[in-house]
Amino acid sequence: MNRLKYLLACLLFSAVALGQDEKEDLGIQEVTVIKSYTPSLQDVFKIRESPATIDSIVAPKKGVEYSIFSVPVASTFIPSKGSARKLKSKKQKPQFNSGGSLGFGNFNQLLFEYNTNFNIDRRQKIDWMAYFNGFLKPLEEVQLDSKQSNLLLNVSHQYATTKRNSFSQINFRQHRQSFYGLRNPLEDDFILAQIQPQQNLNYLSVSSAWQWYNPVVKRLSLDSYLTTDAFGTSEIEVDFSSKFQVLWGGVAISMLPEVSFLSASFKEDFYTREAVEYSAGNARLSIFASKINGNFKFKVGAKAVMGIGDEFEENNFFLYPEFALSYRPQKGNFAPFLNLTGTLQQNSFRSFTHANPYVAPAIQLQASNIPYQAQLGTRSKFAAGWEFQWNLFYEQNKKQPLYQNLGIDMDRLNIVSYRYANAFEVVYANLHKVGVEAQLGAAFKNGGRLQFKARYADFSFDNVNEDTPIFQQTAFNLPQLSVHFNGTFKLGQKFYLQWYLKHIGQRKNAFKDNFLGQDLSNAPVLLEDLNAFTQLDLNLQYQLNERWEVFIKGKNMLNESLYQWSNYPVYGTQILFGGRYNFDLAF
Repeated sequence: MNRLKYLLACLLFSAVALGQDEKEDLGIQEVTVIKSYTPSLQDVFKIRESPATIDSIVAPKKGVEYSIFSVPVASTFIPSKGSARKLKSKKQKPQFNSGGSLGFGNFNQLLFEYNTNFNIDRRQKIDWMAYFNGFLKPLEEVQLDSKQSNLLLNVSHQYATTKRNSFSQINFRQHRQSFYGLRNPLEDDFILAQIQPQQNLNYLSVSSAWQWYNPVVKRLSLDSYLTTDAFGTSEIEVDFSSKFQVLWGGVAISMLPEVSFLSASFKEDFYTREAVEYSAGNARLSIFASKINGNFKFKVGAKAVMGIGDEFEENNFFLYPEFALSYRPQKGNFAPFLNLTGTLQQNSFRSFTHANPYVAPAIQLQASNIPYQAQLGTRSKFAAGWEFQWNLFYEQNKKQPLYQNLGIDMDRLNIVSYRYANAFEVVYANLHKVGVEAQLGAAFKNGGRLQFKARYADFSFDNVNEDTPIFQQTAFNLPQLSVHFNGTFKLGQKFYLQWYLKHIGQRKNAFKDNFLGQDLSNAPVLLEDLNAFTQLDLNLQYQLNERWEVFIKGKNMLNESLYQWSNYPVYGTQILFGGRYNFDLAF
């Protein structure tokens, strides 16, 4: 054994010695450098090899052998051989920039209307229109000429950009009528031959409104009016208003400075027969904070007004509240609101003739001081497109204008057509109004709509005692109940039905009972009852094609003989047939 170990050691030592003594040439060797792996999208589709596991615990997978065989089945299914549906664009109704209407009716009624809406460029648009509607046949049951007509001419310009927009217009309207409402028939043939009852009320207005999308300057507007008539009346009105606003912590601070001026001249006063000159104005400044976003909205501030003119010698400074609150919960449609405000309302001959066209051009003008106007109510939306509102209201007006019939003046040397108990004067009273209002509005998907409004009011006066005459305790020509209902329905694809209904309840009228040779100013004032009346107007349109449509209009469909103003009967049921043609006017 030892010999064997000794022999192996000698052999190992000799091999090492020989390896160190021999010299070999290594030559050129190849070196392979291995880089780090960078993944690529091409590797995604490579079949990865699953590593094989040699473990006695893992059971090998068994192969599954199966065969497919067919079974005969009776089937009645027949595949559809239709083609894919092609999408078709909806046919759009052509838009025409011009149109004209012409209609004829009983009582020799003539209707003419023309309008054009022309786009100058992408920012500017100009519109103009002409409208005439007149009854050329007088009423048979009245002594004086009762023909009447309305003429309207309008040109407007609109400019809109991303920074501001403006709207300016020139408007002329002439309302031709006559003072035909005599209380008693005239028996003097000389006066009947000389009297000229026609009254042409001419209204010319020029206005311009500018709105900026600016953090501070919001709006500037200027309105001017010139009113004249057939009796030498002339009135000029100018109204300038602006709005400035800044945001502070989600609340808008607004300031609204306004200036108004009025100058009117009448040829003569009804009682003194002397010329009447009137001029007045006021400067207003409203400052309030408001929040209109969110469920809770408010407006808190005040309005200061300074009156300018002879009627403000005793007191020319007025202060009114500007207050509003409303709340709409996230869940539910019950939204209560409260509004409280006031104003100094500048009355004018123009505004009086809009309310009562039979006002004599010989009246006394005064401004109405309204210290308080309050509303308390709720708004709610109980269905899509339907909204209902009701509220209680209170108003105090220290100079409420009321219309009273003038007396008769049988002056054969100076015949003036409105001096025969057929015109109204304006008197002023300290009046309180308390009542309730209800409104219902709806808008439909096909473009139809409806609006209903009802109002009931109770009136009371200040400084009333046992010695106060009864006519000074009566709000004459102010109805307690009034109802307005209007709307538009689309019937099918080509029929349109429009309606307008107005109901005015019972009311009192005051008139002066004059006798021959009596002082007109000292004539006794009497009262009379005026019955309620209901006015119903209908308009049915049928579209023949893209350009032509025909219509039939009916007014006073209930054939009422007496409307709002005493002694003034109106035309009975009026039927008007006509058509409209739409076209493009190119320049």
